[in-house]
Amino acid sequence: MGNKRVPEVLGRLVLALLAGAVLVLTGPGSAQATTSVGIPAPTDGGIPATVKFYGAVVPQPYNPDPTAYFGDRKCLVVYHDYNATPGCGGFKLDVILHNVRDQSGYLAGLNSVGGRFAAYADIARTFGCLRADGTFDHGTSFVVRTEQQPLLDNYFFTDSNYILSWDRNHPEDEGPRFYVNFAPVQVSCPDGMTATQYGLKVTDVNISIDDPNVFGTTTWSTPGPFYA
Repeated sequence: MGNKRVPEVLGRLVLALLAGAVLVLTGPGSAQATTSVGIPAPTDGGIPATVKFYGAVVPQPYNPDPTAYFGDRKCLVVYHDYNATPGCGGFKLDVILHNVRDQSGYLAGLNSVGGRFAAYADIARTFGCLRADGTFDHGTSFVVRTEQQPLLDNYFFTDSNYILSWDRNHPEDEGPRFYVNFAPVQVSCPDGMTATQYGLKVTDVNISIDDPNVFGTTTWSTPGPFYA
């Protein structure tokens, strides 16, 4: 009879491990799912784009340390750190540009004179308080909104000539990359409740460049929305 209980015990152990893995993936400050959308070329024969929203961090509970560079409450990024922090939250946005190699300026071997790509988005973050049982008290919720907030450059990936160099030396398409690491928000909760960020919504994303040689004076836009 002892041997018959071994599969049962192992089955319970596997379920417990899987449950633990789910908690790790969905725990405080965990990254959210990836969402990609395509944007048609603004002109015939122009450059279409694919926008990827990913790496979003929604701190739950919300207890940021505005002075911390390390740890679960960090809000500051170190050198060459282009990620949302677990204390303040944020997200990443990659843009892949297609059909660049078919543009007349590219075929003529021209370099870009447009400098860097820029990106903007409307952003809404919902905050509030968790009850002792872990449920969200909607009566405490409030929304912090910013319209057309500039997204931050992810290293050299927003340099237009870097994109051209990549396309000339690799078969895969490339494009500018951006990220946002938010500033801390003050969330005050009644005794017995815990501050949390309830959600993140990103809409009306615009990526633009002014380059007469290859990319043109172009804006790629998508309404989204992207959620985390």
